[in-house]
Amino acid sequence: MDTSAIDLTKISQRGLVVGDINAPITVIEFINLRCPYSKTWFKKAAPILEPAVASGRIKRVFKLFDKPKVTLRKGNLAQHHLPYDQPEQAYAAIKILFAQQTEWGEQLNDTQIEAYIKQHFGFKLQPNQAMIDLVLNEAAAANIQFVPTVIIGEAIFDEHITTEELAKLI
Repeated sequence: MDTSAIDLTKISQRGLVVGDINAPITVIEFINLRCPYSKTWFKKAAPILEPAVASGRIKRVFKLFDKPKVTLRKGNLAQHHLPYDQPEQAYAAIKILFAQQTEWGEQLNDTQIEAYIKQHFGFKLQPNQAMIDLVLNEAAAANIQFVPTVIIGEAIFDEHITTEELAKLI
């Protein structure tokens, strides 16, 4: 991933925030719930980041990035159901949605995805348009094109980071 064109000054700490808002380290994650590479990142990062969130050392800012790519459209739909005002419940849903990505992402149509999310999590379509637009505008302004794009301080990377490199950053 070429990170030289990414402008970090265009990225806020607004999004789906998980963890202590005053944590000394912020991890900003542009992801899409249907993206297999976002799933790889999420799975790789969880054993390192979850204890750091629990201890108050980091906060995670999820930028749920709507992508126009046909294969990611179902991720866009799923993301529109996550409640930003219930970050712990939304995070728990993200974990399950990534774990079951093949099931809902390949086997369900749009209507079935909505029913699946309501049945499994109790979430309906959320009034998230302002946050969706914010993420899209920030990504465009910062020249972020791919998911996942992860930022910790000045470090910008994707799912190819090693667990050792990630641990050093936090």
